[in-house]
Amino acid sequence: MNTGQPFELLAADGFVLTAYLFSPPARLQSRQSVLISSALAVPQRFYARFATWLANQGFVVLTFDPRGMGASRPAAFAGSLRGFATDFGVWAEQDFSAAVLWLKTQCPNLPLQVIGHSLGAQQPGIASQEAQRAIDGLLAIGSGSGYWRDWAWRSQLIAPLLLHSLGPLLNRLLGYFPGRRLGLVGDLPHGVMRQWIHWCRHPDFAWGADPQKILAGYQQARFPIHAIGLSDDESMTQACTRKLLAAYTNAPSRLEMLDPAQLGLGRVGHMGFFRRQFSDSLWPRVLAILEQKTDARLLV
Repeated sequence: MNTGQPFELLAADGFVLTAYLFSPPARLQSRQSVLISSALAVPQRFYARFATWLANQGFVVLTFDPRGMGASRPAAFAGSLRGFATDFGVWAEQDFSAAVLWLKTQCPNLPLQVIGHSLGAQQPGIASQEAQRAIDGLLAIGSGSGYWRDWAWRSQLIAPLLLHSLGPLLNRLLGYFPGRRLGLVGDLPHGVMRQWIHWCRHPDFAWGADPQKILAGYQQARFPIHAIGLSDDESMTQACTRKLLAAYTNAPSRLEMLDPAQLGLGRVGHMGFFRRQFSDSLWPRVLAILEQKTDARLLV
């Protein structure tokens, strides 16, 4: 089985990230290149089986962890992220952008598609202009605005804890958010958690809370977007996804809502799409989307 080859990826400022490259078998001609952009605090290894499956369909696939996360967490910060300086802007403008440009350099003649899971579909909007121009399409899965009142009701129940009390308190006292110990999200650097709290409190999320930093990037994007939402997603609702697509003002987009119950799949939720149990049901939909021409209509 193709398990991917690890290598060191240099971010724009020289920070060393850990990435994995999944190449198609020698018998297959490469069709497209795909960058998988992870959800918040979800390590790239979570997507390894999906990346392997895509590679076996003829795609060159790259996964990576942004600085401070997963395999890109420096050994000196293994026990605590206190003092580790980064934020969403650094993740997008330097780490994500470096991954896009590296993949484009390796596969200059192949279309480059980004598959963004949750936060991963927000990264292209904040990426460098050079990276944005290299992206030929975005497939957003379980993605959307993070405004907490738009979340599904299960996630709204923990919003006061995460965004108004324990989250801000621990982030300030400890210098980072110890989500792994709490079983909430995952460990997050102080700057990331501070931004996330600020954005999730605003009805228009990042582009409303920090328009001078965020909005212009989303408006510059021109790549087509196909968004997939799950009706049983315990975090991202259809309202969340529609807000994200609306923020990509000049990017042609379409929204596809799936009801796992109607499809006979059982529970999928926010994380399930990339689990191996859906390799024969949901994963082929990705293949079809990557192969089709995305039109400029927003499906309603």
